[in-house]
Amino acid sequence: MLTPMDIHNKEFKRSFRGYNEDEIDEFLDQVVNDYERLYRENDQLKKDLARSQQANEDYVAREQTIKDTLVMAQKTAEEVTKSAKESAQSLKETTARECQNLRRQTDIDCREARHRAEDEARRLIGEAQGKVQRIVAEYDRLVREKNAYLMKVRTTLAQELAVIDQTRQELPDPAAADQSMKDAEARTAQAAQGAPEAAPPAPATFAPAEGTQPSAEG
Repeated sequence: MLTPMDIHNKEFKRSFRGYNEDEIDEFLDQVVNDYERLYRENDQLKKDLARSQQANEDYVAREQTIKDTLVMAQKTAEEVTKSAKESAQSLKETTARECQNLRRQTDIDCREARHRAEDEARRLIGEAQGKVQRIVAEYDRLVREKNAYLMKVRTTLAQELAVIDQTRQELPDPAAADQSMKDAEARTAQAAQGAPEAAPPAPATFAPAEGTQPSAEG
């Protein structure tokens, strides 16, 4: 890839009917200035892209950590739920045996004991489910933050690329300038020979193709 110094130090061979050196130097200075600005912007975009990639890698790592935490939380919730169910079943069985051994207690006392056991089991299960819900909510928040950040980076890069494309389209076309000078010399020669002057051609337009750079050489 050419650097601004390559364009600035470019030398052209001289000929008998060469171009005006001052005009060529002035044109090359303009090209060097525009190219140097694009060169710096491109370098800055590369740095921004590297930072964005690093930030994306950090988000991926955090996302994996959250996933691992969620898996662990789900496993813990399942274990807590299983333990709560086992405890409730054991408590219900113990209560039933106590009711059988202590016939002096009424059926109401037995039902109240069973209700307390079931309430405790529901409380433990509810706590486990609450932990899982909080972890899932945190994971969802992190994912939303990551998506918002990536969209912001994508929008910024798209704006910068649009500015670069617009700047490239505004650069003058050396080929069109050369053709205009040749046409002017041809008309001058025809006028000197007494021939009728041909109608000047329509001005050339320049629309650089995507991914190309205008050449600094004639």
